[in-house]
Amino acid sequence: MTLLMTDDLVARLAAYQDRLDAAREKQPASGADPFDHPPAGIGCHEIDTETRVLRVNDEELRLLGYGRDEMVGRRVVELIVMNETAERAIARKISGELELKPFVRTFRRKDGSAVALVLLDRHLKDASGRVVGLRTVMTKAGGPAGG
Repeated sequence: MTLLMTDDLVARLAAYQDRLDAAREKQPASGADPFDHPPAGIGCHEIDTETRVLRVNDEELRLLGYGRDEMVGRRVVELIVMNETAERAIARKISGELELKPFVRTFRRKDGSAVALVLLDRHLKDASGRVVGLRTVMTKAGGPAGG
């Protein structure tokens, strides 16, 4: 199976990350939080430095088939097919050793099936600029709306 990570797909993920960054800078948030109102087909979650899911949007829950209570507080690596590799990569991203660039990762859906997703991470930082986690946006590989 050939996975398509097109420039358009990556641009859509980056644009959503930019919207989320802009909303995060506006404290308190004005209007609807873009985290909860993503573009069609784009899921999002935030994790802490221990890889625990802090929050997840409805679109990612739909993509993976889990309920919010099944994801929040859980280590995201438990949902990833090659979880040991993912855990090492996430630790390197949080530490700044690994560049944050688009990539494809296979997640395990609640029903046990696997789904390949295109992901793009951004650092979550506290007021002093220290990295406190990652925000990841994702969509199905292969089409403009995850098709």
